[in-house]
Amino acid sequence: MAKKKKRKYNKLIFMSILLLMGGYVLFTLYEQSKEMAYLENVKKEYEIQVTQTQKEINQIKKDIENAHRDEYIEKVAREQLKMIGKKEIIFVDLGKRER
Repeated sequence: MAKKKKRKYNKLIFMSILLLMGGYVLFTLYEQSKEMAYLENVKKEYEIQVTQTQKEINQIKKDIENAHRDEYIEKVAREQLKMIGKKEIIFVDLGKRER
């Protein structure tokens, strides 16, 4: 009789340990899947930033290549420095206000 009780007790302990280990494995897998999803999102954000930065670099390279051309110099002078050509006249509309 004592052997049967001891066997049942050992079986209960074994099943409890097995259940706890299974729960731990499932919990770990769930946490790792959440972490992987988060890292995938971070990776996508960095890839977008890399793409945008690469576009900016390409634009700057084009600007550097064009920096010595007269058309580019004129464009920069008109847009950024608000300069005009020798034979041009500026008309100012006093009815409009700059905002």
